[in-house]
Amino acid sequence: MKWIKHISALMILAPGMFLALAGCARAPVNKTLQVEEALIGAGFQLKRADTPAKVERISRIPQKKVVRAMIKGREVYLWADATGCRCYYKGTHRNYEQLLQNQWEEKADQRTYWYQDQHEDPL
Repeated sequence: MKWIKHISALMILAPGMFLALAGCARAPVNKTLQVEEALIGAGFQLKRADTPAKVERISRIPQKKVVRAMIKGREVYLWADATGCRCYYKGTHRNYEQLLQNQWEEKADQRTYWYQDQHEDPL
């Protein structure tokens, strides 16, 4: 009879344990990869820092942030990762505006999906 109590307890606890473990099984989000994909999607160009001098130069740029700079009298937007990919992304003002537009649209889509999931009319 003791084994029946153990089986009953297991049957009650098993679904909860399964759901808890399933929630933990989701792949971790790689924020850097997401940003790099967004930059490429907006038209930024990937540049490799393939020499120690280039790595040293990009390490002076604020890391993993889009920054505005003037290079040879031209406005450019840069995103650098000196320790990870040892690279930087370079874009124009138009690329930066496209990046912002893409981010705005993605957030709007997320809100739409959230509302749809909640079965509520957002208006």
